[in-house]
Amino acid sequence: MTATNGWVAEDYAQVNAPHLRTALAALSFADEALVRGGAFAEIGCGTGEVARTAAERGFEVWACDASASMVDATRRLCAGLPVRAEVCPAEEADLPPERFTVVHSSWVLHWLTEVEEPLRRMARSLRPGGYLVLQWTGAQPRSQGPGMFGILREIAGSPKWRDLLAEVQPAVHEYPADEVAAVVEGAGLELTHYDPELAHPFSAKGPGPTMADLPDLRKRYKLAGFAAQAAALGDRADEFVDEVLGTMIRAGRVDPHHARVVARRPA
Repeated sequence: MTATNGWVAEDYAQVNAPHLRTALAALSFADEALVRGGAFAEIGCGTGEVARTAAERGFEVWACDASASMVDATRRLCAGLPVRAEVCPAEEADLPPERFTVVHSSWVLHWLTEVEEPLRRMARSLRPGGYLVLQWTGAQPRSQGPGMFGILREIAGSPKWRDLLAEVQPAVHEYPADEVAAVVEGAGLELTHYDPELAHPFSAKGPGPTMADLPDLRKRYKLAGFAAQAAALGDRADEFVDEVLGTMIRAGRVDPHHARVVARRPA
């Protein structure tokens, strides 16, 4: 079981509203394509809200997710709409060349073990004038180190937790925004929007999280980011999540370093 295919849609939906809002906001940067209609690819469809929105705007939608639970939720939400949802990891998505007006993927890239080829396939699948819309976590420059993901991997791999999490070690990776943008441009797309320091959708203005925020953070991360680890640990899930989040907070490494990149294939 990986962190992505082990997600349960009903749990994820409890904490996903802020991320959904940012996905819809990101799509607004492809405004000219959104009024054109055609085919829409949703890579990492989650519980289906973006797929439904695209279908209601007149698109024929192909959606995929590594989690069968997510795909089932998408099919239910989009019943009666032109949406075809399939269980398929983003790395394996078969995207026909020049098929889509919009290809969208929010909060997926950091779960992939390699992004260059998936990004090239996404770029190739765009029609002339089509848009690629990306958002992901862990996009800080290489010079800043691994950040919060590094803490997660270090604790999960420590003697205390290593054996208990042998089958579900965290599968999160850092992909700096400038490197992703370079791959996209190298695939023949033109950057139309580049935000390498996108605000965290859960954050309010002011200082970052403190230990007082731990109960709320624990719920969010158990149901989303650490879902596979929490399921594997059972009664010890809170202990593990609190150790990871507490270490992040005390170290001041709580910025997820989100990024947004939007690019267009020349007409």
